[in-house]
Amino acid sequence: MPKQLLLLAALTLLCCLISTHGFPMYGCKCIRTTSKFVPLRAIMKLEMRPISGHCRWVEFIIITKNGYKICIDPSAKWLSSTIRRLQMREGATTLSPTTAA
Repeated sequence: MPKQLLLLAALTLLCCLISTHGFPMYGCKCIRTTSKFVPLRAIMKLEMRPISGHCRWVEFIIITKNGYKICIDPSAKWLSSTIRRLQMREGATTLSPTTAA
């Protein structure tokens, strides 16, 4: 009997570990945002993370050519024109929506 109980406990623990790794909770990527202008020539990629169950607001993350990630305030006045310019420069794939899985 104790052997079966130990096996049941081990299987339960294994199922819990697998489900935790299968559905990670990432949350918001941006802790702080900035409205500071980022020059177009410095931008390698712009990611937009939509509202999800893990984060309650839209996040714009600029990845620079130096590899830095900068979280941009969605209400920054220069952001919409930068998005248009990036789309003209690279095509519509520059703004890549990512989802929290």
